[in-house]
Formats: sequence, structure tokens, C-alpha cells
Amino acid sequence: MLELVGGGELFDFVALGGRLSEATARYYFKQLIGGLSFMHAQGYAHRDLKPENLLLDRDYVLKITDLGFAAPIAGRDNSGLLQTQLGTASYMAPEIHLGKEYEGARVDLFASAIILFVILTQRPPFTSANPSDPHYRLIAAGRAELFWQAHAEAESGEDIYTPEFKDLFQKMMTLNPAQRPTIEEINQHPWMTGSVPSEAEVKADFAVRKGLVDAEAHNEREAKRQRRHHAQGERQVRRGGNHNEEEGETVDNQRDAW
Repeated sequence: MLELVGGGELFDFVALGGRLSEATARYYFKQLIGGLSFMHAQGYAHRDLKPENLLLDRDYVLKITDLGFAAPIAGRDNSGLLQTQLGTASYMAPEIHLGKEYEGARVDLFASAIILFVILTQRPPFTSANPSDPHYRLIAAGRAELFWQAHAEAESGEDIYTPEFKDLFQKMMTLNPAQRPTIEEINQHPWMTGSVPSEAEVKADFAVRKGLVDAEAHNEREAKRQRRHHAQGERQVRRGGNHNEEEGETVDNQRDAW
């Protein structure tokens, strides 16, 4: 039996309701890291983390879902390495893009950092974490200042990122997976010790966002209903036209008979 998670996708709350404040992003990132800590302790890696696979319950508590790509962290041969190249390209770790064996827990944490960036900025940090990607390449090559400069330009020149956030994100984006922080190190990072909103504040914020999500869902259903109604009308017109043509052919044949 599965838990009913009826709040919706975190992706929609950000896409339609706007970026999260740094404190609220931290609030949900802590929940995500906590969920991954539990999952990894049970011996499994998710391997397809993205905002669309993070649902919220009625109290707007984050839940990790869609375990279709989950696999034992130990791997088939108990080496601790996985080989199958899968997931969502924009959230994959570089070792997957490069066709290398990888550690499930490390690629999950890599994806979680991209999710943090997305919910904080409402856009991805790069197209993919491939060393050939023009934006990820800056981090991989130790030229992160140019990476942040490019994103500041996307904010009309404003640098919206705190030094603590930049430091955590850069460390989690390191090309060498062995040099990335573990869950324990992430939890001890200075950025993680910053303020978070209360549950009441989160509920108030997300209740407003939920209204926007529900309104968009209603509009989509209405547009779909109108398209279906229009298509039915066109089919009826075509059927009527065919019927008249058939009747016309009958009359013409009768005339020919006379």
C-alpha cells in the first residue's frame, strides 16, 4: 500500500508560483537530503531525481517518488558501482554522461544539488553536466567565477547567490565524484545552518502557490475539453458532408437511369 500524496509536484509550485526564497529552498533541500539519507541507508539509490519526482503531501511535506530506476547501491557484483546509463540528462552526473561506472549515492546527491539550484532560481544551472557543456565546463575546470558571472547576467547583472550557497553548490558539482561532499558533510556545511521558515509560513506560501497550480490545471482541462468538443464538431460536419455527397450521387444515378 502506498501513501497518498495529493499536494502535487514541487516542479509545478516553482514553475507557476515562482522561485523559492533561499530560506524556503533550504527548508525543502533539508527534507530532500533527509529522504536520500534514509533511502541510501536502506541500500538503494534513486537514479532519477528531479523536481517532477518530488511530490508534496497535503501539508506540503516533500516526498521522493518514482522509484522505477532505483537500484541497490551495492551493484550487481557488490562492488558498489553501477553501470546502467539512465536517468534524466539534465540531472545526470558527469560520470554517467562519460559512460563510466558510478556510485548510486553520489549521483543522487549530484542531482539533488541541481534541484536546489532550480528551485532557487527557476532555471537550470547548465544544459547537462557534461564536461563539454559550456557552463558546466567552467565549474569542472575550476573557473567557477565565470559560471556565477554568467548567471548574474541572467539576473540583469544582480548576483543573487550567497557565498555559502556558491561554495556548497560548487563542491557538490565537482567533476571527480570522490571529491564531492557526503550527506554528513552536506549537513554540516554552513549554508545548511541558515534560517528556515516555520511550517506555518511554508503552508501559507504554498497555499497561494497551490491556487496558481490548480488554476493552471483547470485551464488545461478546459482547453482540452474545448479541443475535444471542436474535434467532435468537425467530425460531425465531415460525416454530414459525406452523407450529402452520397445522396447526390444517388440522385445523379437516378437521372442517368431515366
